[in-house]
Amino acid sequence: MIDILYIAGSGRSGSTLLERMLGQMDGCISVGELRHLWRRDPALELCGCGQLVANCPFWLEIRRSAFGSPTLPDFQETYALQQQVDRIRYLPQILNLYRTQGYSQNSEAYAGILRRLYGAIGETTTCRAIIDSSKDISTLFLLAKMPEFRVRVLHLIRDSRAVAFSWMRKKVRSDVKEHVSYMSVYSPYRSAADWNYRNLLTEMAQKYAYEYLRVHYEDLLANPPVIMKKISDFMGLRDVDLSFVGQDRVSFSRDTHTVAGNPMRFQKGSVTLHLDNIWQGEFKPLHKAIVTTLTWPLLWHYGYDLG
Repeated sequence: MIDILYIAGSGRSGSTLLERMLGQMDGCISVGELRHLWRRDPALELCGCGQLVANCPFWLEIRRSAFGSPTLPDFQETYALQQQVDRIRYLPQILNLYRTQGYSQNSEAYAGILRRLYGAIGETTTCRAIIDSSKDISTLFLLAKMPEFRVRVLHLIRDSRAVAFSWMRKKVRSDVKEHVSYMSVYSPYRSAADWNYRNLLTEMAQKYAYEYLRVHYEDLLANPPVIMKKISDFMGLRDVDLSFVGQDRVSFSRDTHTVAGNPMRFQKGSVTLHLDNIWQGEFKPLHKAIVTTLTWPLLWHYGYDLG
């Protein structure tokens, strides 16, 4: 049985930071947003350790164990297969509400790749848990429905206004080296819709997950040691050493072999922890009002101030 801690929720909620913190715990392997392993050529994509994914010794070993070769299955073909199976539009078929023959065939082929990939990570590293911060709902439901995996869902929530403000800021992708590339930018309407559906569907996943825990990003930054202890207990790692995290600082002493995610995944050494509240002073009132209006039921549900 492979144990997976799947960080779910909206993007720009601090999942890369949390995943990196969890990856410092003994027995945990942090792999980043693993569903994006097929998105780009591994010869052009940087691993969290700083090497290209194609050359990283960690991923070379995983590929040999999973696929019997140091090369990945053709990333373009696998990405095309993923797009026919692992997308939110296919959620009814993932949940067996209805299925077409074509989807079933593609789903079984893609599930076989996931079984070999996650299985190789678990067996090669002998880890106690794989930390996956993919967040995507369709991937979560696919994994949770597979009996080979014991999926714990860590639902990370951040104020929708902070998330929307972050989505509107232009950020350079530091994991792409062949040219200057920027992370996606969302409008207030799109970020609000994305925040709503991802959080709602993550809550729905409780029915299929092995266990479920909800954590607020703001609480994590307010008291990191307490929240990290809560999460480690949730994972069944009650004896783990958490001395690397303090009240306002975390030490990233271990290399992590993460795929995709926020540029902070490349930071090493001691990192200061502080809550980024710049949105409260710089978010345009109109944009803030739009996001608050569109997300207020869930903001209220999660205990946020609507003022």
